[in-house]
Amino acid sequence: MKSITAALLYRARYVLPMSAPVIENGAVVVRDGMIVAVGSYFDLQRDFSSAVTRDLGDVILMPGLINAHCHLDYTMMRNQLELGSGFTTWVQSLNKIKFSLQEEEVLAAMIKGMNELYQWGCTSIANIVSFPQLLEKLPTSPQRLWHLIEVMDIRGPQQGEEGLKIAETFFRKQKKGKVVFGISPHAPQTASQELYRASTQFAQQCQILFCTHLAESEEELEMFAQGGGALFDFLESLGRDMSDCGFQTPVQALVNNDLLPSGALLIHMNCLTKKDRELLAQRGDDFFIVHCPKTHRFFDRAPFDWKFFYQHGYCLSLGTDSLASNDELNLFSEMQLFAKVAPDLTPREVLKMVTLHPAEALGMKKKLGELIPGAFADMIAIPFLGKIKDALVAVVENKIEPIVI
Repeated sequence: MKSITAALLYRARYVLPMSAPVIENGAVVVRDGMIVAVGSYFDLQRDFSSAVTRDLGDVILMPGLINAHCHLDYTMMRNQLELGSGFTTWVQSLNKIKFSLQEEEVLAAMIKGMNELYQWGCTSIANIVSFPQLLEKLPTSPQRLWHLIEVMDIRGPQQGEEGLKIAETFFRKQKKGKVVFGISPHAPQTASQELYRASTQFAQQCQILFCTHLAESEEELEMFAQGGGALFDFLESLGRDMSDCGFQTPVQALVNNDLLPSGALLIHMNCLTKKDRELLAQRGDDFFIVHCPKTHRFFDRAPFDWKFFYQHGYCLSLGTDSLASNDELNLFSEMQLFAKVAPDLTPREVLKMVTLHPAEALGMKKKLGELIPGAFADMIAIPFLGKIKDALVAVVENKIEPIVI
Protein backbone atom coordinates (compact mmCIF):
# COMPACT_ATOMS: atom_id res chain seq x y z
CA MET A 1 0.00 0.00 0.00
CA LYS A 2 1.43 3.38 -1.03
CA SER A 3 2.22 5.62 1.93
CA ILE A 4 0.81 9.13 2.04
CA THR A 5 3.42 11.83 2.63
CA ALA A 6 2.65 14.08 5.56
CA ALA A 7 1.75 17.64 4.70
CA LEU A 8 3.98 20.52 5.82
CA LEU A 9 2.46 23.76 7.00
CA TYR A 10 4.77 26.78 6.64
CA ARG A 11 3.73 29.74 8.78
CA ALA A 12 5.10 33.24 8.09
CA ARG A 13 4.48 36.78 9.36
CA TYR A 14 3.47 37.64 5.78
CA VAL A 15 2.61 35.39 2.84
CA LEU A 16 2.91 36.99 -0.60
CA PRO A 17 0.99 34.80 -3.10
CA MET A 18 1.62 37.34 -5.95
CA SER A 19 -1.72 36.57 -7.63
CA ALA A 20 -3.62 37.57 -4.48
CA PRO A 21 -3.28 40.16 -1.69
CA VAL A 22 -0.65 39.83 1.02
CA ILE A 23 -1.75 37.61 3.91
CA GLU A 24 -0.62 38.70 7.36
CA ASN A 25 0.07 35.77 9.71
CA GLY A 26 -0.35 33.47 6.73
CA ALA A 27 0.56 29.92 5.87
CA VAL A 28 1.21 27.62 2.94
CA VAL A 29 0.50 23.90 3.06
CA VAL A 30 2.79 21.69 0.95
CA ARG A 31 2.73 18.00 0.14
CA ASP A 32 5.17 16.18 -2.17
CA GLY A 33 6.62 19.46 -3.43
CA MET A 34 3.24 20.88 -4.44
CA ILE A 35 1.17 23.58 -2.82
CA VAL A 36 -2.07 22.27 -1.34
CA ALA A 37 -3.47 25.38 0.31
CA VAL A 38 -2.67 29.04 1.00
CA GLY A 39 -4.38 31.24 3.56
CA SER A 40 -4.63 32.37 7.15
CA TYR A 41 -2.42 30.46 9.57
CA PHE A 42 -5.26 29.84 12.01
CA ASP A 43 -7.60 28.59 9.26
CA LEU A 44 -5.05 26.23 7.74
CA GLN A 45 -3.88 24.99 11.14
CA ARG A 46 -7.51 23.99 11.81
CA ASP A 47 -8.11 22.48 8.36
CA PHE A 48 -4.79 20.59 8.26
CA SER A 49 -4.45 19.58 11.90
CA SER A 50 -2.26 16.59 11.06
CA ALA A 51 0.27 18.67 9.09
CA VAL A 52 3.75 19.20 10.46
CA THR A 53 4.07 22.92 11.27
CA ARG A 54 7.23 24.87 10.48
CA ASP A 55 7.07 28.38 11.84
CA LEU A 56 9.39 30.54 9.72
CA GLY A 57 9.00 33.52 12.04
CA ASP A 58 9.18 37.16 10.97
CA VAL A 59 9.66 36.61 7.26
CA ILE A 60 7.87 37.31 4.00
CA LEU A 61 7.13 33.97 2.32
CA MET A 62 6.83 34.28 -1.46
CA PRO A 63 7.45 32.41 -4.72
CA GLY A 64 11.04 31.76 -5.76
CA LEU A 65 12.35 34.29 -8.26
CA ILE A 66 12.62 33.47 -11.98
CA ASN A 67 15.55 34.75 -14.05
CA ALA A 68 14.22 35.16 -17.58
CA HIS A 69 17.65 35.62 -19.17
CA CYS A 70 21.21 34.78 -18.26
CA HIS A 71 24.44 33.30 -19.63
CA LEU A 72 25.85 30.99 -16.96
CA ASP A 73 28.73 30.20 -19.34
CA TYR A 74 30.15 33.68 -18.77
CA THR A 75 30.21 33.70 -14.98
CA MET A 76 34.02 33.70 -15.04
CA MET A 77 34.01 37.13 -16.73
CA ARG A 78 33.05 39.18 -13.68
CA ASN A 79 34.90 42.53 -13.78
CA GLN A 80 37.03 41.41 -16.75
CA LEU A 81 35.34 43.50 -19.44
CA GLU A 82 34.86 47.23 -19.81
CA LEU A 83 32.63 48.97 -22.31
CA GLY A 84 35.61 50.58 -24.05
CA SER A 85 34.77 52.22 -27.35
CA GLY A 86 31.45 50.46 -27.93
CA PHE A 87 29.42 47.29 -28.26
CA THR A 88 31.54 45.79 -31.05
CA THR A 89 34.75 46.21 -29.09
CA TRP A 90 33.05 44.59 -26.09
CA VAL A 91 31.96 41.61 -28.25
CA GLN A 92 35.50 41.18 -29.54
CA SER A 93 36.90 41.22 -26.00
CA LEU A 94 34.26 38.73 -24.83
CA ASN A 95 35.05 36.35 -27.68
CA LYS A 96 38.76 36.55 -26.95
CA ILE A 97 38.18 35.40 -23.39
CA LYS A 98 35.49 32.89 -24.36
CA PHE A 99 37.63 31.02 -26.86
CA SER A 100 40.66 30.93 -24.55
CA LEU A 101 38.86 29.02 -21.80
CA GLN A 102 39.24 25.37 -20.96
CA GLU A 103 36.08 23.30 -20.58
CA GLU A 104 36.75 22.77 -16.88
CA GLU A 105 36.80 26.54 -16.37
CA VAL A 106 33.48 27.00 -18.13
CA LEU A 107 31.87 24.14 -16.20
CA ALA A 108 33.07 25.58 -12.90
CA ALA A 109 31.73 28.98 -13.94
CA MET A 110 28.29 27.60 -14.76
CA ILE A 111 28.06 25.90 -11.38
CA LYS A 112 29.22 29.07 -9.63
CA GLY A 113 26.60 31.11 -11.48
CA MET A 114 23.80 28.71 -10.56
CA ASN A 115 24.87 28.83 -6.92
CA GLU A 116 25.02 32.63 -6.87
CA LEU A 117 21.53 32.91 -8.31
CA TYR A 118 20.22 30.35 -5.82
CA GLN A 119 21.86 32.27 -2.98
CA TRP A 120 19.72 35.25 -4.00
CA GLY A 121 16.47 33.31 -4.15
CA CYS A 122 16.37 32.43 -7.85
CA THR A 123 14.72 29.02 -8.19
CA SER A 124 14.17 29.00 -11.98
CA ILE A 125 16.60 30.04 -14.72
CA ALA A 126 16.34 30.57 -18.48
CA ASN A 127 19.97 30.06 -19.48
CA ILE A 128 21.56 30.58 -22.90
CA VAL A 129 24.07 27.81 -23.58
CA SER A 130 27.19 28.40 -25.68
CA PHE A 131 28.93 25.18 -24.57
CA PRO A 132 26.23 22.47 -24.81
CA GLN A 133 28.80 19.68 -24.56
CA LEU A 134 29.15 20.55 -20.87
CA LEU A 135 25.49 20.24 -19.94
CA GLU A 136 25.66 16.54 -19.17
CA LYS A 137 28.52 17.23 -16.76
CA LEU A 138 26.51 19.67 -14.66
CA PRO A 139 25.57 18.33 -11.22
CA THR A 140 21.94 18.03 -10.24
CA SER A 141 20.57 21.40 -9.18
CA PRO A 142 17.65 22.27 -6.89
CA GLN A 143 16.71 24.93 -9.46
CA ARG A 144 14.50 24.53 -12.50
CA LEU A 145 16.61 25.09 -15.60
CA TRP A 146 15.65 25.99 -19.13
CA HIS A 147 18.80 25.44 -21.18
CA LEU A 148 18.40 27.29 -24.49
CA ILE A 149 20.95 26.00 -26.97
CA GLU A 150 22.49 28.96 -28.78
CA VAL A 151 22.81 28.57 -32.56
CA MET A 152 24.43 30.81 -35.15
CA ASP A 153 25.83 30.47 -38.66
CA ILE A 154 28.13 33.45 -38.89
CA ARG A 155 30.83 31.11 -40.17
CA GLY A 156 28.61 29.29 -42.67
CA PRO A 157 25.46 27.12 -42.96
CA GLN A 158 27.19 24.04 -41.54
CA GLN A 159 27.68 25.80 -38.21
CA GLY A 160 23.92 26.43 -37.95
CA GLU A 161 23.00 22.89 -39.01
CA GLU A 162 25.30 21.41 -36.39
CA GLY A 163 23.84 23.65 -33.71
CA LEU A 164 20.29 22.57 -34.54
CA LYS A 165 21.31 18.90 -34.45
CA ILE A 166 22.82 19.38 -31.00
CA ALA A 167 19.65 21.11 -29.77
CA GLU A 168 17.48 18.33 -31.17
CA THR A 169 19.67 15.69 -29.52
CA PHE A 170 19.23 17.26 -26.10
CA PHE A 171 15.50 17.68 -26.66
CA ARG A 172 15.07 14.02 -27.62
CA LYS A 173 17.00 12.82 -24.58
CA GLN A 174 15.34 15.06 -22.01
CA LYS A 175 13.19 13.48 -19.33
CA LYS A 176 10.44 14.96 -17.23
CA GLY A 177 12.00 16.94 -14.44
CA LYS A 178 13.62 20.22 -13.58
CA VAL A 179 15.72 20.53 -16.76
CA VAL A 180 14.11 21.58 -20.06
CA PHE A 181 15.79 22.36 -23.38
CA GLY A 182 14.99 24.99 -25.96
CA ILE A 183 16.50 26.85 -28.90
CA SER A 184 18.07 30.30 -29.19
CA PRO A 185 19.27 31.70 -32.52
CA HIS A 186 21.72 34.22 -31.13
CA ALA A 187 20.79 37.46 -32.91
CA PRO A 188 20.00 38.73 -36.44
CA GLN A 189 23.63 39.74 -36.98
CA THR A 190 24.95 36.23 -36.23
CA ALA A 191 22.08 34.00 -37.37
CA SER A 192 20.78 34.05 -40.94
CA GLN A 193 17.12 34.22 -41.86
CA GLU A 194 17.40 30.59 -42.96
CA LEU A 195 18.61 29.60 -39.50
CA TYR A 196 15.83 31.63 -37.85
CA ARG A 197 13.28 29.88 -40.07
CA ALA A 198 14.66 26.44 -39.24
CA SER A 199 14.81 27.27 -35.52
CA THR A 200 11.23 28.55 -35.55
CA GLN A 201 10.00 25.39 -37.28
CA PHE A 202 11.91 23.26 -34.76
CA ALA A 203 10.42 25.19 -31.82
CA GLN A 204 6.90 24.94 -33.21
CA GLN A 205 7.11 21.24 -34.08
CA CYS A 206 8.58 20.24 -30.71
CA GLN A 207 6.72 22.90 -28.68
CA ILE A 208 9.87 24.12 -27.02
CA LEU A 209 10.98 27.53 -25.79
CA PHE A 210 12.45 29.93 -28.33
CA CYS A 211 14.37 33.09 -27.53
CA THR A 212 16.68 35.51 -29.29
CA HIS A 213 18.61 38.72 -28.66
CA LEU A 214 17.01 41.51 -30.68
CA ALA A 215 17.43 45.27 -31.10
CA GLU A 216 20.16 45.18 -28.47
CA SER A 217 22.49 47.97 -29.55
CA GLU A 218 22.76 51.12 -31.63
CA GLU A 219 25.53 49.42 -33.61
CA GLU A 220 23.19 46.57 -34.53
CA LEU A 221 20.57 49.07 -35.69
CA GLU A 222 23.19 50.99 -37.68
CA MET A 223 24.40 47.80 -39.33
CA PHE A 224 20.95 46.79 -40.57
CA ALA A 225 19.30 50.12 -41.22
CA GLN A 226 22.27 51.99 -42.70
CA GLY A 227 24.56 49.22 -43.93
CA GLY A 228 27.61 50.50 -42.07
CA GLY A 229 29.27 51.08 -38.73
CA ALA A 230 31.65 49.21 -36.46
CA LEU A 231 29.56 46.04 -36.17
CA PHE A 232 29.00 45.94 -39.94
CA ASP A 233 32.74 46.22 -40.61
CA PHE A 234 33.62 43.59 -38.00
CA LEU A 235 31.14 40.99 -39.25
CA GLU A 236 31.97 41.67 -42.89
CA SER A 237 35.61 40.94 -42.06
CA LEU A 238 34.50 37.52 -40.75
CA GLY A 239 32.89 36.73 -44.10
CA ARG A 240 29.25 37.34 -43.19
CA ASP A 241 26.93 37.93 -46.15
CA MET A 242 25.88 41.57 -45.64
CA SER A 243 23.21 41.68 -48.37
CA ASP A 244 20.43 41.89 -45.76
CA CYS A 245 21.80 45.22 -44.50
CA GLY A 246 21.12 48.79 -45.51
CA PHE A 247 17.35 48.85 -45.90
CA GLN A 248 15.65 47.48 -42.77
CA THR A 249 15.98 47.23 -39.01
CA PRO A 250 16.64 43.88 -37.28
CA VAL A 251 13.09 43.93 -35.89
CA GLN A 252 11.67 44.43 -39.37
CA ALA A 253 13.89 41.67 -40.76
CA LEU A 254 12.44 39.11 -38.34
CA VAL A 255 8.84 40.27 -37.96
CA ASN A 256 8.13 41.04 -41.62
CA ASN A 257 9.51 37.65 -42.66
CA ASP A 258 7.57 35.75 -39.97
CA LEU A 259 10.76 34.40 -38.39
CA LEU A 260 9.62 34.51 -34.76
CA PRO A 261 7.26 31.86 -33.36
CA SER A 262 4.39 32.80 -31.12
CA GLY A 263 5.60 32.87 -27.53
CA ALA A 264 9.17 33.85 -28.41
CA LEU A 265 11.23 35.56 -25.72
CA LEU A 266 12.76 38.70 -27.20
CA ILE A 267 15.78 39.76 -25.19
CA HIS A 268 16.72 43.45 -24.75
CA MET A 269 14.59 45.30 -27.37
CA ASN A 270 16.47 48.51 -26.57
CA CYS A 271 16.73 50.25 -29.95
CA LEU A 272 13.41 50.61 -31.74
CA THR A 273 12.44 52.92 -34.58
CA LYS A 274 9.00 54.39 -35.19
CA LYS A 275 8.32 51.70 -37.81
CA ASP A 276 9.45 49.00 -35.39
CA ARG A 277 6.92 50.24 -32.86
CA GLU A 278 4.19 50.25 -35.47
CA LEU A 279 5.00 46.63 -36.29
CA LEU A 280 5.09 45.58 -32.65
CA ALA A 281 2.05 47.57 -31.50
CA GLN A 282 -0.38 44.79 -32.44
CA ARG A 283 1.79 41.86 -31.34
CA GLY A 284 1.56 42.05 -27.55
CA ASP A 285 -0.04 38.61 -27.36
CA ASP A 286 2.64 37.03 -29.54
CA PHE A 287 5.95 37.75 -27.78
CA PHE A 288 7.49 38.14 -24.34
CA ILE A 289 10.01 40.90 -23.66
CA VAL A 290 12.98 40.46 -21.31
CA HIS A 291 14.84 43.49 -19.98
CA CYS A 292 18.18 43.36 -18.12
CA PRO A 293 18.46 46.64 -16.16
CA LYS A 294 22.06 46.41 -14.94
CA THR A 295 23.38 45.34 -18.34
CA HIS A 296 21.38 48.20 -19.86
CA ARG A 297 23.17 50.58 -17.50
CA PHE A 298 26.55 48.99 -18.20
CA PHE A 299 26.23 49.95 -21.87
CA ASP A 300 24.88 53.40 -20.97
CA ARG A 301 21.92 52.94 -23.30
CA ALA A 302 19.07 55.35 -23.85
CA PRO A 303 16.15 54.79 -21.43
CA PHE A 304 14.36 51.49 -21.98
CA ASP A 305 10.88 52.14 -23.38
CA TRP A 306 8.97 49.97 -20.91
CA LYS A 307 5.88 52.16 -21.26
CA PHE A 308 5.51 51.23 -24.94
CA PHE A 309 5.45 47.52 -24.10
CA TYR A 310 3.03 47.99 -21.20
CA GLN A 311 0.68 50.09 -23.29
CA HIS A 312 0.52 47.42 -25.97
CA GLY A 313 -0.07 44.42 -23.74
CA TYR A 314 3.41 42.89 -23.64
CA CYS A 315 4.43 40.72 -20.71
CA LEU A 316 7.70 42.20 -19.42
CA SER A 317 10.22 40.16 -17.41
CA LEU A 318 13.63 40.89 -15.93
CA GLY A 319 16.91 39.03 -16.29
CA THR A 320 20.46 39.37 -15.04
CA ASP A 321 22.17 38.73 -18.38
CA SER A 322 25.80 37.68 -17.75
CA LEU A 323 28.76 38.75 -15.67
CA ALA A 324 30.36 39.96 -18.89
CA SER A 325 28.08 43.02 -18.49
CA ASN A 326 27.01 42.79 -14.86
CA ASP A 327 28.78 42.56 -11.51
CA GLU A 328 26.39 40.15 -9.78
CA LEU A 329 23.64 37.63 -10.41
CA ASN A 330 20.97 39.08 -8.17
CA LEU A 331 17.40 39.73 -9.28
CA PHE A 332 16.76 41.95 -6.25
CA SER A 333 19.37 44.37 -7.60
CA GLU A 334 17.72 44.26 -11.01
CA MET A 335 14.34 45.08 -9.46
CA GLN A 336 15.80 47.94 -7.43
CA LEU A 337 17.41 49.54 -10.47
CA PHE A 338 14.30 49.09 -12.60
CA ALA A 339 12.11 50.59 -9.85
CA LYS A 340 14.29 53.72 -9.95
CA VAL A 341 13.99 54.19 -13.71
CA ALA A 342 10.29 53.27 -13.77
CA PRO A 343 8.88 55.09 -10.71
CA ASP A 344 5.36 55.01 -12.17
CA LEU A 345 5.17 51.27 -11.53
CA THR A 346 4.04 49.89 -8.19
CA PRO A 347 6.22 47.42 -6.27
CA ARG A 348 3.73 44.68 -7.17
CA GLU A 349 4.16 45.38 -10.88
CA VAL A 350 7.95 45.21 -10.51
CA LEU A 351 7.69 41.95 -8.57
CA LYS A 352 5.56 40.43 -11.32
CA MET A 353 8.56 40.77 -13.64
CA VAL A 354 10.49 38.15 -11.66
CA THR A 355 7.53 35.91 -10.78
CA LEU A 356 4.23 35.86 -12.67
CA HIS A 357 5.47 37.27 -15.98
CA PRO A 358 8.49 34.98 -16.53
CA ALA A 359 6.42 32.01 -15.38
CA GLU A 360 3.99 32.72 -18.21
CA ALA A 361 6.86 33.25 -20.66
CA LEU A 362 8.30 29.85 -19.74
CA GLY A 363 4.93 28.15 -20.20
CA MET A 364 4.57 27.62 -16.44
CA LYS A 365 1.60 29.83 -15.63
CA LYS A 366 -0.10 28.70 -12.40
CA LYS A 367 2.85 26.37 -11.74
CA LEU A 368 5.59 28.88 -10.92
CA GLY A 369 5.78 32.50 -9.83
CA GLU A 370 2.78 32.38 -7.48
CA LEU A 371 1.62 30.59 -4.36
CA ILE A 372 -1.64 28.85 -5.27
CA PRO A 373 -2.94 25.28 -4.88
CA GLY A 374 -1.50 23.13 -7.66
CA ALA A 375 1.68 25.19 -8.08
CA PHE A 376 5.17 23.90 -7.34
CA ALA A 377 6.31 24.77 -3.84
CA ASP A 378 9.33 26.77 -5.02
CA MET A 379 9.38 29.29 -2.19
CA ILE A 380 11.73 31.75 -0.55
CA ALA A 381 11.53 33.54 2.79
CA ILE A 382 12.84 37.08 3.21
CA PRO A 383 13.76 37.98 6.78
CA PHE A 384 13.14 41.53 7.94
CA LEU A 385 14.12 43.51 10.98
CA GLY A 386 11.91 45.90 12.90
CA LYS A 387 8.52 47.16 11.77
CA ILE A 388 7.29 46.74 8.23
CA LYS A 389 4.71 48.98 6.59
CA ASP A 390 4.40 47.30 3.19
CA ALA A 391 5.53 43.74 2.43
CA LEU A 392 5.67 44.43 -1.32
CA VAL A 393 7.99 47.39 -0.87
CA ALA A 394 10.11 45.37 1.56
CA VAL A 395 10.64 42.64 -1.04
CA VAL A 396 11.60 44.99 -3.86
CA GLU A 397 14.01 46.88 -1.60
CA ASN A 398 15.45 43.73 -0.01
CA LYS A 399 19.22 43.51 0.38
CA ILE A 400 19.32 40.40 2.59
CA GLU A 401 19.96 36.94 1.19
CA PRO A 402 16.65 35.07 1.30
CA ILE A 403 16.12 31.59 2.67
CA VAL A 404 15.17 29.05 0.00
CA ILE A 405 12.52 26.73 1.43
